[in-house]
Amino acid sequence: MKQLLISAGLLVGIAGIGCSGSDSAKDKNASAVSDSAKIEFGEISHNFGEIKEGEVVSTVYKFKNTGTRPLEILDVQVSCGCTVAEKPEKPVGVGQTGEIKVNFNSEGKPGVNKKYVNVISNASNSNVALSFSVIVNMKEEVKTN
Repeated sequence: MKQLLISAGLLVGIAGIGCSGSDSAKDKNASAVSDSAKIEFGEISHNFGEIKEGEVVSTVYKFKNTGTRPLEILDVQVSCGCTVAEKPEKPVGVGQTGEIKVNFNSEGKPGVNKKYVNVISNASNSNVALSFSVIVNMKEEVKTN
């Protein structure tokens, strides 16, 4: 019985050490996240409404670095060759704002379109998906006699 109590006491002691170690790891992880850039967008989606096929439309997604380190936009990836996105080339300082400019060419894209732009950065929320939708009305064919 005595050995059982000693064994149980050792197990509880070892478990306690393991738990306190994980709290320390959580604290370090929380500290790393709080000591980084953070990107916050005003809007992450846009609706262009209806346009005529062949039109090129543009929008700007504005963001702010609400973190504690400079924000670097590493890449912007588009879901279609009909979409072009531009990112800031220089880091965005703490508390400063920036823009992702997006152009959509509707040529050959009649119907309902939903497109995505993935913004990849050094922020704690390192991958943000932006989107837009548009209804493209087909070109009217001009008949010649």
